Amino acid sequence: MKPIPTKTLLFSFDTILEKADIKQGQIIADFGCGKSLFFLYALLTLVGKEGRVYGIDILPEIIETISREIQYHDLSGIIPVLGNLDAKYGVQIPDRQVDRGFLINTLHQSSDILSMLFEASRIVKKGGLLIVIDWDKAESPFGPHDDRRIKLEAINEAAEISNLELLDSFRPGAYHYGLIFRKNS
Repeated sequence: MKPIPTKTLLFSFDTILEKADIKQGQIIADFGCGKSLFFLYALLTLVGKEGRVYGIDILPEIIETISREIQYHDLSGIIPVLGNLDAKYGVQIPDRQVDRGFLINTLHQSSDILSMLFEASRIVKKGGLLIVIDWDKAESPFGPHDDRRIKLEAINEAAEISNLELLDSFRPGAYHYGLIFRKNS
């Protein structure tokens, strides 16, 4: 039986972080962060003591888990936020607050990618970046069913409506695409 790679083997976090060009003191949001503190901590180390990292998720139990982990590890600078990216103002973060936003394996979980991109875009500052990583619309030995995978054209159209300009695309792993958008206003 062929082993299934762990999350960290599905794609390269180093490549994603390199493409994001994160600086000390920036404010970062991981939209749909999940229960692992791994990526949030990596982001925190890049923004330093002057920066902040929001870990946003729709599930209360995930926010509770992250909150406990943050307290246990005494990590200031990571702020867990319960929020719904599919709803306008579904995330209680004011407009234009973050320098970099991440949607990693999150878009395919939405029934309305336009709403999700619009809400993420609302929170990103003018000139800030939104990095989208999701499953290729191609057959793979694991991952979401094909009807949940999103064509790049659909993401690009929704991003344009959401005032996001595509700057770059890249391959973070064998089964994923990466897109970097800049918020125009």
